[in-house]
Amino acid sequence: MKYSEIEVKNMLKVGELSLEEQVKFNILNFIRVMHLNQQDFIESSFATEFFGELPMTFRKYPGQVVGLITATINGEVQKFVFTDQGYEPLEEILKLTKK
Repeated sequence: MKYSEIEVKNMLKVGELSLEEQVKFNILNFIRVMHLNQQDFIESSFATEFFGELPMTFRKYPGQVVGLITATINGEVQKFVFTDQGYEPLEEILKLTKK
């Protein structure tokens, strides 16, 4: 999903979010903070952890062009790759190897 400031603001207006929507919001909001802080994504590193009902980790080393997000939803681990421009489920990217 491509990052959109409008999408983040619209989600802020919604009251209750489903777990899937919370994952989407958390990822887009994380990217939003990068933009607000004017971070150089490629030179930045991340080792961020969210705890609670929706545990998530954001990991990236300096020099890498993508980072890895791990989210645990109802006991199931889901992984995503992210940049400062958006994110994709890792599972979807791996499907490219099967074609």
